Amino acid sequence: MSAETTHGERGGAAASTSNPITATRSTSNPTTANPSAALLEAEDLEVVLPSGDGVGPWSGTLVAGDHVLLLGPSGAGKSTLLRTLAGAIPSHQHGRVTGSVRVGGIDPVADGVVATSRVVGYLGQDPASGVCLPEVADDVALPLENRQVPAPQIGGRVQAALTAAGAEGLAPRQASTLSGGQLQRAALAAVLAAGPRLLLLDEPTAMLDADGVAAVRGSVQAALRDGETAAILVEHRLDEWAGAGGLAALPPRTIALDHSGRVLADGPTHEVLLEHGATLRAEGCWLPRDLERSLNRMLERPPEESFDEPAEAATPAGIPPAAPRGSRASEQEQTPEETVAPGRAADPGRPLLTADGVALGYEGRRLLEGVDLEVRSGQVLAVVGRNGSGKSTLLTALARLDPPRAGAISGAAAGLVFQRPEAQFISSTVVGELRASGAEEAAVGEMLEQLALDDRAEASPYRLSGGQQRRLSLGAMLLTGRPVLLADEPGFGLDQAAQDSVHELLRESAANGRAVVMTTHDLRAVEQAHAVAVLADGRVHGPMPPAQLLADADLLRRAGLVASPSAETGRPERDDRGERAGEDRGGAGTADPPLVPHGWLSRRNPTVLLGLLTALSIVCIALTDPVPLVALYVLLMAATLAGCRMRPLALLRGQVPFMVFAVGVFTVNVLSRPGREPWPELPVRVTQEGLVLGTALALRALVIGLGALAVARATDPRRTMVSLQQHARLPARYAYALLAGRRLLDDLPSRWATITRAHRARLPVRTDGTVGRLRPRQLVRCAFSLLVDAIRSAERLAFALESRGLGEGPRTIWRPVPCDRADLLLAVAVATAIGTVVVLS
Repeated sequence: MSAETTHGERGGAAASTSNPITATRSTSNPTTANPSAALLEAEDLEVVLPSGDGVGPWSGTLVAGDHVLLLGPSGAGKSTLLRTLAGAIPSHQHGRVTGSVRVGGIDPVADGVVATSRVVGYLGQDPASGVCLPEVADDVALPLENRQVPAPQIGGRVQAALTAAGAEGLAPRQASTLSGGQLQRAALAAVLAAGPRLLLLDEPTAMLDADGVAAVRGSVQAALRDGETAAILVEHRLDEWAGAGGLAALPPRTIALDHSGRVLADGPTHEVLLEHGATLRAEGCWLPRDLERSLNRMLERPPEESFDEPAEAATPAGIPPAAPRGSRASEQEQTPEETVAPGRAADPGRPLLTADGVALGYEGRRLLEGVDLEVRSGQVLAVVGRNGSGKSTLLTALARLDPPRAGAISGAAAGLVFQRPEAQFISSTVVGELRASGAEEAAVGEMLEQLALDDRAEASPYRLSGGQQRRLSLGAMLLTGRPVLLADEPGFGLDQAAQDSVHELLRESAANGRAVVMTTHDLRAVEQAHAVAVLADGRVHGPMPPAQLLADADLLRRAGLVASPSAETGRPERDDRGERAGEDRGGAGTADPPLVPHGWLSRRNPTVLLGLLTALSIVCIALTDPVPLVALYVLLMAATLAGCRMRPLALLRGQVPFMVFAVGVFTVNVLSRPGREPWPELPVRVTQEGLVLGTALALRALVIGLGALAVARATDPRRTMVSLQQHARLPARYAYALLAGRRLLDDLPSRWATITRAHRARLPVRTDGTVGRLRPRQLVRCAFSLLVDAIRSAERLAFALESRGLGEGPRTIWRPVPCDRADLLLAVAVATAIGTVVVLS
């Protein structure tokens, strides 16, 4: 759930098609209507969450072809409104909804997410929750299956949707191997494939570099081009979204909200920004640079002059736009005592942290080579690069959380603030977070006041807004007194007021003698840094003055700050292999395909294999004689070696847990069963009956365990769930919930790595600047954080599944799993072997 929803002040075989939305809607969407008819109708729609935050009331309509920008400061309720229109409130999130709303003839409040998904496509802020199945192709195909699109047509439409989203190479990839940018594109492809009539886009570019922004923008524009689709866009990065088109390229209609969620205006974008731009800027909204310049000119000219006169020439690239008068950022920049003004080269301070010939990578893959970097006191150093270039990996190495593969990092201790602040929280209150840094009480009180969190001192850190969480995490790290502060995307997802506040903290830290390093995709943040380092082509270029980078168009493109020409078509120039979702996990994803089972057993129907395993288990449970169990174990061992192509040593290693369990069962029975004692002279009592029954029970565990191992080796989750739907009549909701669970399970190792790194960053630093290991009590705290994170992710995945249209009704299966004659022969052969062993013994 975004800050807007929780915080704020309140009052296949077919040919590919060029347009997957039109193709899908024309064959499978029963809600297609006259494009001139109202697609969305709202009357006094107001949503109030249990926290008191909310949005509305709003009355208005949308027709096919409308493109609307939903603008407002953090906490205004933008995400709340979109989730309501998608049917998530109150079915997935508690809230009181008054007034009325209809989308394509459906009431999303009363009918819920599944019904609304026939008309609405929703793309949320969190890319990790946007792809809900393990394999990308299956995730994109899911809404088509749910809409009963004929199976032969689905493959072509999946590929068309992926191509439209600039993700054509991702179809066979596993979601756990994708970067944040790749996940966002794959999620967009699933939304486009469904053929929605209304697109709801909640900051779809937050995780993307310039090429990714251009690809997503191009995909959305292509979807709107047919005149049958409408879209509502929430977006902070308005300049990046508009691209070279400037203000004219923004959505033609804007709904503006104030900080309390009330509607300021709803009308043509130009008119709304003309009348309310100053108010929106004062409340912290990001505005396009052209508008910022116009507003600044209006402050200097008579009221009768209008800002819609021809704009002045664009400000030179190295000069940041003026901050709003009276804002903290403006006062900070105008303070004479400030050591260095943002955007200008700082006087070189002494080196505090040095990387010498460093090579960095993740999971066997090198990202950066020959890194020579000095981090100097008194400077804010911006680190930029495309998704996956190694920005987060560089920060974790500088923080000494991950050792480099080559070279050395030396110098002062560094504190790292992760992209997701909640991953680092270790206390139940705001003031507790600051006290955990070991600072004196007076310093804690001063920091509370400086962070403007003194009135939230006893609140839970998890209940703060995104901007407040970011400030708290920075403040906690600043109180540790470490000479170097590292911040991973400190402006991610923040409105202008929150970002200005965060950047002010960074600039003040540098002015006080610290060295500050921050990663960013934001040109404005680059302009306000003292120096910038570019990660491109596996190397670090710079540091250099921001003006030098901004004057180099080629380097800007390589840095991911300006889109390449090919990205405008939705096809980025390179294969984005970027860092894992969230980019704070410390490494890069991999394009390696998942392990595919081998052997003839892997070609058999999973339902048949599970049925045979169940029958074998029942027979084993009924047997108490060790002899037939030994025979079954030997036969099953041979079948597994041949059918799964496993080496004997690997097969034995796989059975270790079952062997340990079998030894325990055998020992308990041998020592506890009454009966005749064949060796009375032993110091322990051993009975013949215990030996026989213990051996039988141990063999029973080994046979069943070996059978389970063989089935697990021979099957994969997708084929198993599809087969159970087809042949065992398992409801699709349960099957895909299990697959989504597997998707979450695949992500747990990287989530655990993120949380443990984040908690290690809070530990005291050794004298050599390195960070120690977590103790058992701290690991327990990390485990609890992981559990909370997994529960929240599961809730988001459940919403994502329903937003794909997964319900109880009939559906198509794109890639069915056949049950053929070979499966029947296997069942007969296994039944014959089991029967023969039992009879002969």
